[in-house]
Amino acid sequence: MSKKTILWLTLIGIVLAIIGAVLVVPVGASALQQCTQEQINNGTCQPTLSSDATTRLGIGIVLLGISALLHLIAWIGALVRSARMGSWAWFVVVLLISELGLILYALFAPRDRPKLPAGYVPAAGAPGYPPPISQPGYTPPGTPPPYNYPPPNYPSYDYPPPGTNYPQQGSGYPPNAPTVPG
Repeated sequence: MSKKTILWLTLIGIVLAIIGAVLVVPVGASALQQCTQEQINNGTCQPTLSSDATTRLGIGIVLLGISALLHLIAWIGALVRSARMGSWAWFVVVLLISELGLILYALFAPRDRPKLPAGYVPAAGAPGYPPPISQPGYTPPGTPPPYNYPPPNYPSYDYPPPGTNYPQQGSGYPPNAPTVPG
């Protein structure tokens, strides 16, 4: 998930949470005014709400739920992104500070890696990793062999060489070894 997506999800979630709180808190406050302290302590308070207040309460709760879902998606996305990039300090910030950490991460974390063009194949190694370091005297991995290599007089790679007589299987080689029934 990109930083831009994390930022938008976080900001939309904050706006929805504010709108939801603006709808829910006044309804809750008016409902509490209908009850006495004794009813609240005993848990017997049953305020009556108008249909308008019930609608505002329902919309506010739905908006708060959507806000929480967007926050969770952005939070998990930021944790996964920071872990994949190896930004462990940002991982801890987002993990511990949550909403403020998400905003800070979206604004100040390292940039997104550029997208590679379709069909791009790195010279060596996996994408995102540097190519292996070649040692002096050795050719880098993937280098084709030089022209006319191996030289024409180089011995062949036939194994075993023609005309070589090896002991037969199970003949007791090395000497004094038990024979294997064939």
